[in-house]
Amino acid sequence: MTYFTQAKFALSAPDIKHLGPDSGVEVAFAGRSNAGKSSALNTLTRQKNLARTSKTPGRTQMINVFELDEQRRLIDLPGYG
Repeated sequence: MTYFTQAKFALSAPDIKHLGPDSGVEVAFAGRSNAGKSSALNTLTRQKNLARTSKTPGRTQMINVFELDEQRRLIDLPGYG
């Protein structure tokens, strides 16, 4: 799991049409607003500010992509509900 600590922000996209080509492995964090998706991503990568967090629900409004390496990515999806 040491490669999780190497995660870095890659891009934000308003929808899937603006994402790059579908290649490699992606793990997406999906769930309701204020469920802790961004906090879980920060804990997994051992980085406090990789994914922005807030006490206000619905702050993640874009699809945020974090690269582990060229073939592995973590995806922080906007909340729903």
